[in-house]
Amino acid sequence: MTVVVGYVPTETGFSAVTEAERQARCRDAAVVIVNVVGTAGFVVPTAADQPDLDAVAAHLTANGVRNSVRHITDDAPPADILLGVAREVDASLIVLGLHQRSWLARRVLGSTARSVVLAAPCGVLIVPDIDERSKERLSADVDAPPLESMGQTPPWTPHKPDEDSSRS
Repeated sequence: MTVVVGYVPTETGFSAVTEAERQARCRDAAVVIVNVVGTAGFVVPTAADQPDLDAVAAHLTANGVRNSVRHITDDAPPADILLGVAREVDASLIVLGLHQRSWLARRVLGSTARSVVLAAPCGVLIVPDIDERSKERLSADVDAPPLESMGQTPPWTPHKPDEDSSRS
């Protein structure tokens, strides 16, 4: 049995590793840490450098969890790479951190977590976003209008009968 964790160097990413550690202990499983770096390299904030990955692996080892690191350079979607690793190691669980984005980015770019959940060969555990940076960035987008052209509808509000019609 193996737990695969998609890792990015953020607070949420480390929270996902911590949850993978907890799940691995319960299952007596090893953890495979996966970090995807596109060919753009380390200019992308999701790319972890080797010292960061070594620190994450050392944390798991210090806590008695068998682990290995897959630092993959590829321009394929991260979801496809995570799913490929999960199938290769016959994962019993995939753990991901949820990184919140603006409403427009979610609709245009899609979501790695969503893609993994829909195509996973095993269970998927999603860790909530705890990064302060994400919360600050989203604060301006909270009341963004729906995109009617993309099939969204305005928020539902219950029907309130007129006072005159309720007296009839």
